[in-house]
Amino acid sequence: MKKRDFLRLTAATGGLALFGNAVSVSRYKSQAHSVKPFELEEVTIPQLQQEMRMGKYSARSLVELYVGRIKELDQQLHSVIELNPDAVAIAESLDAERQAGKVRGMLHGIPILLKDNIDTGDKMTTTAGSLALEGSIAKQDAFLAAQLRKAGAVIV
Repeated sequence: MKKRDFLRLTAATGGLALFGNAVSVSRYKSQAHSVKPFELEEVTIPQLQQEMRMGKYSARSLVELYVGRIKELDQQLHSVIELNPDAVAIAESLDAERQAGKVRGMLHGIPILLKDNIDTGDKMTTTAGSLALEGSIAKQDAFLAAQLRKAGAVIV
C-alpha cells in the first residue's frame, strides 16, 4: 500500500470514528483510487526547491498546479472554503525575487494551504467554517501567516 493511500484510508477511518459517518471505508478507498494521478503527489519541499532552481517549475506554476488539484479533489471532498485570489500575483512576485537572486529560504514560492481559523490580512475571510463569522476579514496576518509570508510561502 502506498503512503498516500494509507493516509487517505486512515483519514477516512478517523472521520468515521469521530463523526459516525455512514460512508463506508471501502467506498472511500475506491474513490481515492478513482482520482487521477498528480505529478506532485509525493514530492518534498527540498525537491520542489531543486526543480525551481533548475527551471522545471516556478512559484506561479506550482500555485496553478496545486490550485487545480485542490479544485479537482474538492468537488468530492468539499473541504476547502476559499482560495486566495491573489495567490498567482504573489507567486509571480516571488518568481521575480528568485530571478533577481533573492531566495528567502526553503519555503520561497511554495504554496501553503492554511486552516480557516488562521487570520490572513488579505482578501480571504477568516470564518473557521462558521456562518456566524461569514465575511470576517482580518486586519493583519496572524503570527503564523506573517512568518510563512516572510519565509516566501504563497498562502493559497
